[in-house]
Parts: sequence; structure tokens; C-alpha cells
Amino acid sequence: MSKAMEHVRYLVEVVGFRAPTSEGERWASKYIAGVMEKLGIEHQVETFQSYKTFSFPLMIVWAVSVLGGLLTCSHGFLGFLLVTLGAVGFYKEAHLRGWTPRFLPQEPSQNVVGRIPAKGEMNRRVLISAHYDTSKSGLYFDPRFVGGFRTIFLLTTVSALGLPVFVLLGGLFWSGLFGLLTSLATLWLFLNILVLLHREVYGKNVYGANDNASGIGVMLAVAEGLAKQPLQNTEVWVAATGCEEAGLVGMLDLLKRHGQELQDALIVNLDNVGAGELNYITGEGQVKAFPADPELLMFSAEVVRENPDLPLAPREHRGGLATDATGALINGYRAMSVMALDADGVVPNWHWETDVVENLDEKNLQDAETFVNLLLKKIDHEK
Repeated sequence: MSKAMEHVRYLVEVVGFRAPTSEGERWASKYIAGVMEKLGIEHQVETFQSYKTFSFPLMIVWAVSVLGGLLTCSHGFLGFLLVTLGAVGFYKEAHLRGWTPRFLPQEPSQNVVGRIPAKGEMNRRVLISAHYDTSKSGLYFDPRFVGGFRTIFLLTTVSALGLPVFVLLGGLFWSGLFGLLTSLATLWLFLNILVLLHREVYGKNVYGANDNASGIGVMLAVAEGLAKQPLQNTEVWVAATGCEEAGLVGMLDLLKRHGQELQDALIVNLDNVGAGELNYITGEGQVKAFPADPELLMFSAEVVRENPDLPLAPREHRGGLATDATGALINGYRAMSVMALDADGVVPNWHWETDVVENLDEKNLQDAETFVNLLLKKIDHEK
């Protein structure tokens, strides 16, 4: 059994569920910190405050929009103000700058951040990141519907952002047409609130073997090799982030704390690498694709070209929620994800009860580890 798979099995079979801010998440962070301690890697456990789930911020902004849509018939101006507030709130949530989390209960979570110095003079810095928390199942992620996740998200985006336009034009011009569009958009957002509410009440915690014990396993395996033989001129950080499933909270805290040190760093994010076809991700995002760092893409292409037996391909990721790399890219950092996707561009067993060790491909973990090691060597050798 590979080192990466050993870490995966411990996180899944011993620690178990690792929901954001939960006791399981804390135990996982202690395990990861313990591994770094054993490897002799200088590390810190950095605590931050987070809400528990991505559902609540979205439910709040959509509820504001729904209330506004319902009020447009009797209180037109107030309805317009509310749907506009809801649209702005949703836009900010989608760009990780939402205002709703400050009103939600906060509990402690943590990132585990290790540093492996260069052997010689340091002239580059690379951050390898992977989140270790897990999610709940829900209707969005039901295997019967998950292939349409992006279509659902796009319809929701059009509804939330389009409502102020529909209400305004309905009041000024074609009240019948735009009144219908207002009603449909309001109904669609209300249905999405119900789906999220159903997830919070009836959703089951998933073990997260692929999402994302697989990324943590590969990250720790790479870190073990680097601890024994550091790169010559590249300092490598390894960061296990918490509360990614709540809304990338751990990554955002990491960037806030260490933004100056990481401003020019190359960030390689490992997420869901245990099942499916391995890819280095050229761009990610539901509506707008945020392009990955061009230098990382160039190095990745060179690694794959020089190692034809390594089964990785370039691919956009448009079929899922944001990753930690998305959070870095939105905030102007240099990042790229490594992920495994199925033929439809969806993460296998995504947020579903079937995300267990038995459905992982150990060769995927080995190939991902090999790719990251080769990528780091190429970065280190670049003058």
C-alpha cells in the first residue's frame, strides 16, 4: 500500500466524517500535524472562525430575493430594493466576498501549514494545498442529477441576477412578459432554498475518501519525500485547509494571513484526485472560468510531454463548486488545480455516500504524486 493510501485510509476509516468545524475535522488536523511532526517538517496549526455550511449564506441571499419578488406586485419599490439587495448579495457570495457569514454562528476550525526550506538559496516558493474537511450529500449531488449541476447553477445565477432587471423592465414596459419572468425566477430561487434546506435536514455526512482525503494523502506523501530531500532553490509549503466545504474559508484565511509571502508563490491545489481521469486544470469556475497560472500550465504541459506514460491531460473544470484554487485565483494569486474527473467533467461520487475507499484507484494517487514531484523539480530547475 502506498503512503498516500495509508493516509487516506486513516482519515476515512479511523477519523471518519470531517464536517467543517466538527470534532472529526479537528481530529483530522491533529493527525496531519502529527505526520508533519514525525517527518520533521516545521509546521503551525492556524485557528480561524468559520460557519458550518455553504447552504446558509446562499439560503439567506436567495430568501431576500424571493421576498422581493413576492412584494413586487403590492410594494413595487420595496420589492425592487430587495431583489437588488439579493442580487448583490449573491454576486458577492459567488466571488467569496459575501456579507451574510458575519451574521452566522461561528466556530473554530484550523489550517495545518508546513514549510520545507530549500537546501540552497531560496528564490522560489510553491504552496501545495489540499482541504481535509468533508461535505453532506444532497439532491444537487444525487447521481441522477449531478451531471446537470452546472445547468442548475447557471439558471440560479440568471434568476438571482436577473430579478432586478425583470422587475424594473416590468414596471416600465412589458409588465406581462417581465412579470412572468419575475414569477419564474422567484419560484426557481424558492425551490433552490428548499433543496438546500432538505440537504441540511436530511443530507448524510460522507466519508470523503476522494473529496478530499485523496488530496491530503498525495500532499503528505510528497511532503515526506521533500522532507528527506528538499529542493535546491525552492521553498515548499504544504497546507491542509479546513472548512473548504463551507465556502473556502480555510484557504481565504491562509491567504489573508500569508498574503505577502504567497503573492508570487505558485499554488498547486490537490482536490479529488482518487477516481476518474487525472487532469491539470486550465481554468475553473461556474459562470466565468478563472484561468490557471500560465507558468504552472506551461510546466505541467512539459512534464506530461516528457513523461508520456503519465496519464494527465489539460482540462477546464466547470461542473462543480469552487475549489481552493478558485479562491486563490479570484484574489489574484497564481494557482492551478490537479483533479480527476469523469467523462462528463464531474467528480466521481461527488458529495455522495459512495465516496469511500473502495471506490478509489490507488494508481491515481501514485500518478498524482509522481506528477507533483516532477512538477516541483521542473519549477526548481527553471532559472
